[in-house]
Amino acid sequence: MENLTDAQLIALYAEGNHKAFDGLINRHSQAIYRFTLKLLGNSDEARDATQEAFIKAWKHIDRFDTSKNFKTWIFSIAKNGAIDKLRKNKSVNFSSLDDEKNIFDANIPDDQLLPNEIFERNENIEIIKNALGSIPFDQKTVILLHNGEEMTFEEISEVLSKPMNTVKSQYRRALISLRKYIESQNAPKP
Repeated sequence: MENLTDAQLIALYAEGNHKAFDGLINRHSQAIYRFTLKLLGNSDEARDATQEAFIKAWKHIDRFDTSKNFKTWIFSIAKNGAIDKLRKNKSVNFSSLDDEKNIFDANIPDDQLLPNEIFERNENIEIIKNALGSIPFDQKTVILLHNGEEMTFEEISEVLSKPMNTVKSQYRRALISLRKYIESQNAPKP
């Protein structure tokens, strides 16, 4: 079943092949776990969130629009579940800038590495982890989906149910915030 697309697996499942849903789980569970772990910061909660996302997908697979991308749908379910867990813990900083227009359209001119470049190179993981913890949840989500899961802005827009310009704006704000945090950590101590 590894060679089948998500849509083909869903069609097989609809025809009664229950192993087909296992194929979806096998294909996407590690990425969902990584994503929820980075959002929640707790492996037990990330495992629960991953399991809950697939249970919800399984329960509502008959409602899934096969013209859409299953990957973005399952990430959307996982993101919503993570938000629910964080709200229960009341330990998240949600941005009030969701509806702000795209104000960071210009490229950020700089010769230094951007935080996403550092992220991609896995340099100084502890600083990156702390930096990600310092930015608002919506920005963190966009960074994790774009850099960690290699989703396009269009896919992220679908996962988050937000306009693409909002997603791009949140990404740019996140890069600026990450850069400031990293620069503050690398600044000489008095």
